[in-house]
Amino acid sequence: MEKIVDEALELNEHQLQLFIKGIILGIGMTLPGISGGTILLLFGMHERILSGIFKIPIKSYISLGTGTLIGGFTGVYLLSYLFEFHKSATSSFILGCIVMSIPFILKRSTGFSKRNNLILVIGVILAYIIMYMPTLKNVGSITIGQTFIAGFISSIAMMIPGISGSSILVVLGIYEEILLVVRELRFVSISVFVIGAGFGLITISQVLKTLFAKFQSEILFFFSGLILGSSKILFPEQLSIISIITFIAGVGIVYKCGNYR
Repeated sequence: MEKIVDEALELNEHQLQLFIKGIILGIGMTLPGISGGTILLLFGMHERILSGIFKIPIKSYISLGTGTLIGGFTGVYLLSYLFEFHKSATSSFILGCIVMSIPFILKRSTGFSKRNNLILVIGVILAYIIMYMPTLKNVGSITIGQTFIAGFISSIAMMIPGISGSSILVVLGIYEEILLVVRELRFVSISVFVIGAGFGLITISQVLKTLFAKFQSEILFFFSGLILGSSKILFPEQLSIISIITFIAGVGIVYKCGNYR
């Protein structure tokens, strides 16, 4: 009987740990520059998810998923409020997060070479093309199709350690819009985003694992170029002391997360 009680307590403790990890993961995923894949790697869960998403017990999914949702909603509400009332300072903070994430992304590559440099430049150019394409000029204009694609692409990016799913939303020009969707509890759009993310995880995780094993450096340099090129839209219109301070804060947070082992 005592053994059964101990096992039950151990199981509950494990689920609580997963729940707390989920909260940290959810908050981290809302910040561009903070990689969900890296957080999973630090928690020792990245390989398990890539190796077989259906092999993880359903209880673990519920605990981790609930925590991630709570953390995600907390992060979204805070960031959307800051974007609305302190846009310049918030943009500078996120710019700092993104700029500091690049060295940590490239640290996992084979280093600079003619090939990798070319891929980096291609990523930057593509980001500029995406940025200047006719896109969401007015907040509130995102379509269901764009929401699904946003969930799909960001979930794929999340599975690459070092790449932030939120940074990809910045690249697509819909980061602030997705924050608004969640803050205003647009359940249809949220459901479509979650379905897109789930579809990305289920269909691409194994393919991504294979591609990442063969072309790790190329993928990292390409995504770094995309993120670097798109960061231009976050530059504050007017430089201020607050913007500089929040930029440094963003750099510091990502630096701490990147060096945490």
